[in-house]
Amino acid sequence: MRNWFREFWQGLVGRQPLHLDYLQVEVTTRCNLPGCRMCPRSAYPDQWQSQDLSWENFELLLPTLARFKQIHLSGWGEPLVHPRFWDMAKVARGQGCKVSLTTNGLGLTEAVHSQVLEHLDMVAISVDGAQAATYEKLRPGADFNRLIHQIAALCARKQEIGTRRPEVVLLFMKMRPNLAELPEFIKLAASLGVDRVNATNLDFIPVPEMEPLAVVSSGALDPKVEAILQQAEQKARELGLPFRNFPLRPTVDLLVCDANPLKNAFVTACGDFCPCVNLGLPVQGGFTRQFLGRTVPTHNYFYGNIQTGGFLDHCGQPAYRKFTGYFRNRVGRMHSLLTDLVQHGTVATRPRPGSPSASRSEPHYPWPPACQGCLKTLGF
Repeated sequence: MRNWFREFWQGLVGRQPLHLDYLQVEVTTRCNLPGCRMCPRSAYPDQWQSQDLSWENFELLLPTLARFKQIHLSGWGEPLVHPRFWDMAKVARGQGCKVSLTTNGLGLTEAVHSQVLEHLDMVAISVDGAQAATYEKLRPGADFNRLIHQIAALCARKQEIGTRRPEVVLLFMKMRPNLAELPEFIKLAASLGVDRVNATNLDFIPVPEMEPLAVVSSGALDPKVEAILQQAEQKARELGLPFRNFPLRPTVDLLVCDANPLKNAFVTACGDFCPCVNLGLPVQGGFTRQFLGRTVPTHNYFYGNIQTGGFLDHCGQPAYRKFTGYFRNRVGRMHSLLTDLVQHGTVATRPRPGSPSASRSEPHYPWPPACQGCLKTLGF
């Protein structure tokens, strides 16, 4: 039992660096659309740095790729505009990793379906609406009908050859202009033959002008919003479609965000290693986040660059150890409780941190300074 607990704990806090989970590799910061309403590129057009990951830097990444279970070839740009994207996907798969992609889908023409089926384990396609007018208003320059046709053709090709790979996932970012269409979107997704729908949130809001798009709330949800979400979940159950609906209200006492820097990492198109995509924005200088009506100045956080070593080389350096130390301390709050449970079969009742009954000497384990004002710290 104690050996099991030791292995569980090491896995939870990421103390087995040879078997990391998820590496997100930004292959480009360029896009084939002029500027979606919710994209930081629209907020920072003059600061935005358009760049492709060079093949030289990608080759330097190969020893790092082999350390992760999954490689996600996406970042702040549209991956399929990179001239060597499919070469990268093929090489990454050759390292024994699962390979995935998030795309706006406009480049998923029938001409590349064979590449999708051969080199990807999962493809996530952003479709932020069930109707052309809504989708195209959020994504100027995009063609809804063309996109839906391409998704249907990909799913049909997959069914025709009888393969389960890649998993085809539709991403619906919940925003005020499109939320009412979510139940209809579930029906549309099922008709296309996709494998899953994820209803995500707008969790990175760079400027005040974008905040009205967001649906996330620190208080009670509008009954109309709750009704829409319930309708969508009911429709997914009726159609037998796997559906993940990200919460619109904060998660209490969240220890680690879903980016989990203890097990995952992000590589920018410049070759910089970061904790996550929200701390590797391709802009010059600092930037801001909107946090429940408040503007929070922030900046990128880099562990180091691929030109000076692989990911494991940087894991031993101060920048990585300092940042992940915050998360280890937060997760460490559970350690004594789990130990009591395993060794004694019981857990002592303790006051929640910050409650009136909590001891003044009880340690406080904050998020890293670079994460202050990030909506992911609330579980959105």
